[in-house]
Amino acid sequence: MIELRHLTYFRTVAETLHFGRAAALLHISQPPLTRQIAALEKELGAQLFDRSKRSVQLTAAGKNFYRDTTEIFKALERARHNVITSSTGKSGSLKVGFMMSSAYNILPSVTRHYSAAFPEVDMRLSEYVPNLLATDIEDGKVDVGIMYRPEDCSRLDSLTIFSEPLLAVLPKYHPLAGKPAISVAELAEDSFVSIPRTIAPVVFDIIVNHCQSNGFRPRIKLEANLQQTIVNLVGEGLGVALVPASMQAMHLDTTVFKPLIKAPMVEVAVIWNKENRNPCVRTFADTAVEVWRKVKPAAYK
Repeated sequence: MIELRHLTYFRTVAETLHFGRAAALLHISQPPLTRQIAALEKELGAQLFDRSKRSVQLTAAGKNFYRDTTEIFKALERARHNVITSSTGKSGSLKVGFMMSSAYNILPSVTRHYSAAFPEVDMRLSEYVPNLLATDIEDGKVDVGIMYRPEDCSRLDSLTIFSEPLLAVLPKYHPLAGKPAISVAELAEDSFVSIPRTIAPVVFDIIVNHCQSNGFRPRIKLEANLQQTIVNLVGEGLGVALVPASMQAMHLDTTVFKPLIKAPMVEVAVIWNKENRNPCVRTFADTAVEVWRKVKPAAYK
């Protein structure tokens, strides 16, 4: 039976055309090497070398065998490379979920840098609302997510990328539109457009708690699952809203964004299941944190 060591012996002799030098490279003595080559020739039923006292040459069969075994060793090297890279997160596949607001700040830079650093990772992106993303991460349908930190992290690991303040978004002609900054208490009589608590409980609670700490509970007139939809509805004059600072990137002509006095903060994090052993998860999480340090906008510094 032909073993890998027989092929290694054969290729070393073929490349040196000298049994003594080949034996030295292989760290064995010459007689066992000679016997192993003879056993290989017997197994193949073909002479691989023409031997004389002065020289060793490959036969036609030996040249063909050398060419064919080259492919075997290339395949072995690929296999070795794949094992190393897949175990270190340098190759493989990665399913990434993201909430839409991250597309206005961190997501484009992270995916661009990660794809450049790990070109052998097959990365697939899917847009989610926060609560469904957390559920799919827990269920193993998604490897990693960029999202607001979930209410229940008991089955999840996380790495905070950044925290961002909430801003007030107002219709363009709102009475407070000309002020440089406002207190949320000044919106006590306004109707609010909000994300439902079932979709993003952490953000919903931060908004309600901030209003209550300023003396009122917000009158929620409309609810929408996506932050950009909320901003659009505000622009249509259907209420006011508190949204993450990143939503300023929408640049709508119908709305104005105003800093809040003592603005509450929301954390954006990389989230993954504690039981997920995909090594690409950690390389993605580390890339997200590192990229944000380099590219974060001045408003976050």
